[in-house]
Amino acid sequence: MDFGNASKLIPLGNNLVVPRSDILATVGGVAVDLSPEKTVQSAQAGDAVRVDIRQRDQRDLQQDVQDKRIETDRRQDQARRESALRASSLQDVIERRLVIDPPTRTVVLQKTNLETGETVQTLPDEATLKLRRYSREIAERARIAEDATARYVERTA
Repeated sequence: MDFGNASKLIPLGNNLVVPRSDILATVGGVAVDLSPEKTVQSAQAGDAVRVDIRQRDQRDLQQDVQDKRIETDRRQDQARRESALRASSLQDVIERRLVIDPPTRTVVLQKTNLETGETVQTLPDEATLKLRRYSREIAERARIAEDATARYVERTA
């Protein structure tokens, strides 16, 4: 079986030409007048290259997740810094006062903006103070009603 330009032994006079096993003509090759040391041979074809796209996709996905995490951390740090800056500037403007609310006898923390004069925060809040006033008033009325009925004790002989 003949495979294209496979080298063959051809005796020429007294000299026997021995073909080199590392130089083979390939199909579609071009004959040149170069010595065998200067010729260029195409590389032997090896196994097919296998590319696993799933691994690359997973790596890309992991990289994307890591990039998003870094971006989220950066934004959170920036938001914390801005919040701290706003808080520090507000601390210079806000006055804190402790006041005792007479109807409930509760200590109340009031934070007031010095520039505008408005109350920024009250601890406990207004709803809690109203609830305490209402419950104290109900308890006081119940005590008064109990005292009133306790005075009139009938004596039977």
